[in-house]
Amino acid sequence: MTHLRNEIRISAPPDDVWAVLGDLTATDEWLPGTIAAHVEGAERLCRMTDGSEVREEIVDYAPDRHAFRFKQLQVPIPVEGSSGTFAVEPADGGSVVVLESDFEPLDPAVPEMFDGALKQALESLRRRVEEGKRWNE
Repeated sequence: MTHLRNEIRISAPPDDVWAVLGDLTATDEWLPGTIAAHVEGAERLCRMTDGSEVREEIVDYAPDRHAFRFKQLQVPIPVEGSSGTFAVEPADGGSVVVLESDFEPLDPAVPEMFDGALKQALESLRRRVEEGKRWNE
């Protein structure tokens, strides 16, 4: 199992960061490649620009802690058992977003590629919160 931990500092209070990250249907505003997000029950479905879909089970959704866990049920990359957590923590007048991910890569190139995608996602989230810009702007 591969474990990745990424974090990013965002110059905004945790409540402001959570307002974007915690809105599970707003993924298309900040996650690169996402054109639509829909939540039904505990599942989030994201449609991607390449026509693929990502399905996730959202578990332990905790607005009071500014955190949630997810289990990816369908992803367009060669992994199995993909899951992770998002958490927004206060930090020196702003916030730190921590994204941890666990998965079993089915291709040796996946961990580096996935790590790059997670870093890009966090940078896009920072840009959305601080500058109000969507991922495709």
